[in-house]
Amino acid sequence: MKPLAHSARNGRPSQLYGEHVTGVVERTRTNVSEIFPYIDEEKAKSYLNIVTEAAIYHDLGKLAAQNQEVLLEKVKAKRLPIEHRDAGVKYLLGSAFESPSATLVYAHHRPGLPNIKEKMVEVAPFRFASAAADSDMHICGYLNLHKGEINSLDMGNQHLSEMLPKLSSLEYRILTSCLVDADYSDTAGEKLLQPHTRWTERLKKLDVYVRCLQRKADDSQSERNRLRSEFYACCKNASTEQALEYCNSPVGTGKTTAVMAHMLKLAAEHTLRHIFVVIPYTNIITQTVDVLRDALVLDGEHRAEIVAEHHHQADFESIELRHLASTWTAPIIVTTAVQFFETIASNLPSKLRKLHQLSGSGVIIDESHAALPIGLMPAAWRWITELSSQWGCRFCLCSGTSFKLWENPAFKNVHVSPLVTEQLSQGMECFERNRINLNIHEQNVPHFKDLRSFIDFINQHIGSRLVVLNTVRSAACLAKTLKKIGHDVLHLSTALTPNDREIVINKVKRRLDQKTNYPSDWTLVATSCVECGMDFSFHYGFCEMRSLASYLQLGGRISRNGEYKDSSLICFTIAADGLGTNPSFDISRNVFSKQIQSGDLSKLTITDAVSQSFRMECKEMGGLFDKIGKPERQKAFADVAEQFRVIHDDTIMVIASSILSEKLRAGVIISPRELQRNSVNIRRHVLKQLSLEERELPSLATDQYDDFLGYMKNLLL
Repeated sequence: MKPLAHSARNGRPSQLYGEHVTGVVERTRTNVSEIFPYIDEEKAKSYLNIVTEAAIYHDLGKLAAQNQEVLLEKVKAKRLPIEHRDAGVKYLLGSAFESPSATLVYAHHRPGLPNIKEKMVEVAPFRFASAAADSDMHICGYLNLHKGEINSLDMGNQHLSEMLPKLSSLEYRILTSCLVDADYSDTAGEKLLQPHTRWTERLKKLDVYVRCLQRKADDSQSERNRLRSEFYACCKNASTEQALEYCNSPVGTGKTTAVMAHMLKLAAEHTLRHIFVVIPYTNIITQTVDVLRDALVLDGEHRAEIVAEHHHQADFESIELRHLASTWTAPIIVTTAVQFFETIASNLPSKLRKLHQLSGSGVIIDESHAALPIGLMPAAWRWITELSSQWGCRFCLCSGTSFKLWENPAFKNVHVSPLVTEQLSQGMECFERNRINLNIHEQNVPHFKDLRSFIDFINQHIGSRLVVLNTVRSAACLAKTLKKIGHDVLHLSTALTPNDREIVINKVKRRLDQKTNYPSDWTLVATSCVECGMDFSFHYGFCEMRSLASYLQLGGRISRNGEYKDSSLICFTIAADGLGTNPSFDISRNVFSKQIQSGDLSKLTITDAVSQSFRMECKEMGGLFDKIGKPERQKAFADVAEQFRVIHDDTIMVIASSILSEKLRAGVIISPRELQRNSVNIRRHVLKQLSLEERELPSLATDQYDDFLGYMKNLLL
């Protein structure tokens, strides 16, 4: 009987060892070859040799007799009795302390890429103690059997990887991605869609879309509309020769379409594989995705296949759930900064699976000032510069409150080109300054000791109100209190699923549309997730003190088009019972308070004020140190993944739909989109408060979630 690589499970037939290895080798070679046009030719050959070796021998240990008894279902067991990676590692490692192809085999399942130096000084580097004796005794037999099963496979050059130059950490991750994706895809029988990019056609459609928006605008002759048109033309006609660019543009100037026009032109001229739009908050994704699908999807195309949205860390390692992983194969991928950068930093195969798709891609980092905590920016900047210089990537950093972080001594000194002319940038900032009244210029920040006094204060401002608080708990508590006393209120935070957030966003838009004649006196209570990218225009805004950048960003949701003459954005502090606190905001909040007290903010440009804030925050932190630089250089992959956490308190994806939970229990295949849009990310300590078991995909009970407070429904007093 021929040996197996996988037993039959979940409706899938068993898979022969020879078929699986051959399939993985072919898919791995395809993954690497797709990178070739964007990298050095000599490196391309080296990469191909390394991943081919790893692919050929990645499952060698499955040929062990005890493993075959389980795979052939002669013996029942939850897992293979002998660690199947050990035999391949032993063969590829030879007498060396480390070999890239052996490391890839070691890393293609958990625990993933290890701390290389720690492994190299072990008694048996990279070996698995439970399987070492079996591999040492039977390796020759496994190799002979292996050769017989794949005798038609082109084996390529053997052991060339031992003579290769040392790889960088990013090279290890991308090559691991090529192998893992091939292994997972072949195991699941997936044929991943690769829609045509059609960049030039999409740019033409975007031009038509923008012209239609300009014609429909009620204020088509206004100063803001003139600036928007000039901004779009400037971005579209800009040079495409620079790998690193930045775009300073105030909120509400149409960055989404303007910078996309530039990136489409760049992608067409340089034959890029994908365009990534990286956004700081999950709630912005749906709105951005809807705009881009309307503007870029061509006739006859499936909208979700062309512009893909990636909300959560939907990366699963178990065979049963691999088909749900988002694989970054669409022409345009809209994702979060957490997802994007933690993927680059990861050592886990399930997260790394999609990373190879990044090479040869354009990346728009929207609201770049808010993409990451300050302490993580040096590491992220190193990856950005390496991806742009060695992997054919093009980056554009965009923000309405931008600062030139690359000019800080802690960052690698590289040239970053401006996308917008200085004259246009100054004109847009001048317009922004005259739009709303900012109470931070008055050096008077009100403080409230309870919710009742705060509610009385905001009720003095008759009209549509946006109130932004610093934690999910605080927002839910205020929203619940307002609703209880009969106030007309909506609630928007990450306590809600993407589906429910989209419903709330649509309600907000309808209420703010003056054509609907909705009563003007109402309140939206939200978290900071609303401050970036939302096309809202409220009469008044109230912002719990957090940082200057977040405050200025929120200003873009108040009198966005200058339609209210008495609009204001009021910064406040509050210490009411039941509200949450977020210690991660302590430094930025202290710096913001000092800037207000100094009275200098009214004298500075937006860029200068935010740059001053950045310098002050760095100083309060004791300096901006690249704490991840050393472990990254030493290829301490596990340490880097642990230290590079955008959200320090780990979160778990939790299903918040009883219908979806039932589908999964019934074994129904669901799409990554359906999973993401009907789930929430919950911190582990909150998971315990909800009495949920920590496992790969827990589900909320029907009485633990509603479409107003989300998963906070039963967590408030």
